[in-house]
Amino acid sequence: MTIDLHNLNNLLFKTDKKFDVIYADFIYEDLDFTWVFHFWDMLKPNGVMIQQTDYHSVAEIKIFTQRMRNAKFLNWLTWKNEFGNFRKDRFRQCHDDILIFCNGDNWVWHPEKIQVPKATANSKGLNKSGRETKLATSVITDICLTTIAKERVKKDDGHNIRWQKPQALFSRILEPFLDDDHKDILDPFMGSGALGKWANNNGYNYTGIEYDEEVFRYAKKNIYG
Repeated sequence: MTIDLHNLNNLLFKTDKKFDVIYADFIYEDLDFTWVFHFWDMLKPNGVMIQQTDYHSVAEIKIFTQRMRNAKFLNWLTWKNEFGNFRKDRFRQCHDDILIFCNGDNWVWHPEKIQVPKATANSKGLNKSGRETKLATSVITDICLTTIAKERVKKDDGHNIRWQKPQALFSRILEPFLDDDHKDILDPFMGSGALGKWANNNGYNYTGIEYDEEVFRYAKKNIYG
């Protein structure tokens, strides 16, 4: 297992290495998707790109990425969270959109890794299969990261690093696409280093890129413990 961290503009990152999974938790309001071009070519054949965004850019980046060479759209996930837009003159926006694309048609898939409890597991007559679990759905409501969660990364002044995602979310959305033969992850928007910590704890090779020098310092501390 290797951890490879870079403090630089991600568009300046160059490597001959190819990756099984690229996870991009990018700036949602920014509609400049140049980075998609840059990193798409770093995917292995049948590698997967996961893009986390929200209503600001989800429609635009879906159309953009579908134009990439060999791009195959797999899933559109919705993750309900406890923060978001609170304007009083419309429905409250409190979810992220997660788009998953494959560079080909033969992606790795391990559904056994993302089983969740069946609500009808102990109901008479409603669980004819007898199974206690089922495959997780595209709507994620059972995972949350609060402002006071122990896994939150804090700056020296006590404030949280913004936009951190929970470890359980990475297990849900990345785990089925990884195994012993497919374990190379690229994170071009590293932020708090939460994914790097997850990769380090689960035995995956991780390459992370973060432009902000202060955030990069906290990310390194978070990943290495």
